[in-house]
Amino acid sequence: MKYRKWTSWVLLLSLLAAISWGLWERANRMALVHAVEGSGQRDFYNLLSQVEQSEVSLGKALVSSSQAQTAALLTQASNQAAGAQSSISQLPTPGINLVGTRKFLAQTADYCQYLAQKVARGQSLSQEEIQNLSRLRQEMGKLAADLHSIEGQVATRAIRWSSFYSLHMPSLPRTIAWLSARPVQSTPHPLEGFVNTDRHLQSLPSLNYDGPFSDHLEKARPWGLVATPVDQPTAEKNALKFANDASGTTYRITGVNPVNGRIPCFGISLVDEKKPDRQARIDVSRQGGHIISFLNPRTVGAPAIDVKAAQERATAFLKSQGFPDMVPTYTITQGSTQIFTFAAKQKDIILYPDQVKVKVALDNGEIVGFDATPFFMAHHDRDLPAPRLTAKEVTAKVKPHLKVEGVRLALIPTGGGREVLTYEVSTKLDAERYLIYFNALTGEEEKIMKIIDVPGGQLTM
Repeated sequence: MKYRKWTSWVLLLSLLAAISWGLWERANRMALVHAVEGSGQRDFYNLLSQVEQSEVSLGKALVSSSQAQTAALLTQASNQAAGAQSSISQLPTPGINLVGTRKFLAQTADYCQYLAQKVARGQSLSQEEIQNLSRLRQEMGKLAADLHSIEGQVATRAIRWSSFYSLHMPSLPRTIAWLSARPVQSTPHPLEGFVNTDRHLQSLPSLNYDGPFSDHLEKARPWGLVATPVDQPTAEKNALKFANDASGTTYRITGVNPVNGRIPCFGISLVDEKKPDRQARIDVSRQGGHIISFLNPRTVGAPAIDVKAAQERATAFLKSQGFPDMVPTYTITQGSTQIFTFAAKQKDIILYPDQVKVKVALDNGEIVGFDATPFFMAHHDRDLPAPRLTAKEVTAKVKPHLKVEGVRLALIPTGGGREVLTYEVSTKLDAERYLIYFNALTGEEEKIMKIIDVPGGQLTM
């Protein structure tokens, strides 16, 4: 009898524990649902608000006759478009990659900022730029209308943002992937509006300007490649020579695969003849047979050489590979390796677009990494103009409270892929160092970089 009574109590307690656990799980799930719902609503209405405000700011900029006001409105439109981009990236829409919408918002933000800076310098907008702004305003208005339509459908059909996750609503394949693959129906799901809007934005005409999201950059061709294409045997021969020079050992090829991208390559896998566990990877361009990148991911032992000796090794290696006029610019320590960034030099001008990175193992000076992608994308024979300003005239533009530590000519890239001849003025504000770049032809300030000292090198931002 006592045994039965004890068993009943155990079963009762187990049942109560199961019920308590179930209630606790339900409470947690509901808390997660409410959190996702609240976050989704907040981000959606932030997106809608920023898109509407950006459209209004673009309209005001188009009718403003004051340069100061136009610059302020364009900056405002840029910030609002950037805010919209941030909001849409946080929306709970798993399974939908809104590439066109995000690019449109990013490009609008960048283009408005580019025009704001142009107007702030006292320049007028061209007719083409005005037409571009008008087109962006129209598309921003269409996007706002589409978002209002989605808002109405969500409200009418009482659809929750949390339904797009596997919390307690239909499964993901039925709500997202199914929608993306089907044509528009007479009663579309709200997310299908996102899909259709994104498809439209992906079909917009190209927008070419001097900014990091300019469409022409996606079509940039590598300037530094020799025109003659090479076959696979030639690529393999070039790869073996480079890898053997880098390590002082003998490699053999274990595989070759095509590599597509801005620089199409032969992707060649290597293994050390003497140490089969040591493998390497090297990319050789199909056009010209140039070594684009090299990586030897071996474990590097404790440092036995200093940074100076590593730099000498990197410089000598570049010369042996046909890069004679390279100047070390920045360096940083990464574990037991040292990474050096070199830039090409033409006469007394540093060519920052033409960069090569070399990674040196500090245990024995072996080259374990190499990346010449920026060099081969940008390098070409340039007819550089003579500076119209002197170094003295440029340093006179520096604020009096800054200490000038050095001046040199430098060719720098802009966000849109152009190149500008500048004076690089090294300055110091208290204990902090800055690089200020002045246009060598106009004297305008082009860019400011802050140098940050880190263990074993520097970073710029």
